[in-house]
Amino acid sequence: MPLKRVIELEHGEIGLDDYPIFDETYRAKLNKKIIDHYWNQEIGLETNDMFRLAMSRKMNEIMPLYNQHYVLSLLTVDPLSTVDLKTIVASDGTSNTVGTSSNEGLSTAKARAIGSEFPQVVLMDNGDYATTGNDTISDTSATGNATDEQNATQNATQESTNTGYQGHAPALIFQARQALVNVDMMVIGELKELFMLIWANNDSYSGRRNYYGIY
Repeated sequence: MPLKRVIELEHGEIGLDDYPIFDETYRAKLNKKIIDHYWNQEIGLETNDMFRLAMSRKMNEIMPLYNQHYVLSLLTVDPLSTVDLKTIVASDGTSNTVGTSSNEGLSTAKARAIGSEFPQVVLMDNGDYATTGNDTISDTSATGNATDEQNATQNATQESTNTGYQGHAPALIFQARQALVNVDMMVIGELKELFMLIWANNDSYSGRRNYYGIY
């Protein structure tokens, strides 16, 4: 029984509705390619139910891997861009300056005021006399400390970018072409085992046997 007859009998339900796919909007497009490719091919299983189960099982087994192929095929790659280097140099500088100063001073002052009309009071043992006397002694001491601290931090970043390609340009383009794959056909090829690979055109055979062998 060819696939198109199975689709008619099963109202389009042939196990292509629930397999995982990278983009749900792509399911109808992929299903159409599968159906169109095997439209006239005879199924390789005894019943429609067995075929539908086999199709569903196979698609669920292979699509997790092929979904990754689909995602990669969507990437835009420039075959003449093989070098893309970015260099970042960062430098940090920190300086710390501490200064300390200290000063200390000591001063002494003495003063004497003497008035003498007639010697009355002995000032010292050496015989100085005075009517009145006043001695003043002053000591002054001063101490000072000062600390000065300075911190400085400097950050600098330098960035350079190098892009282009290395190698022979035609060779790079040729390698890029070899890397291209048709993921749809890879999926379709995986389904060969579900069919007998016999082409059925559904032409009706003539019942008038006397016509055979005329020519």
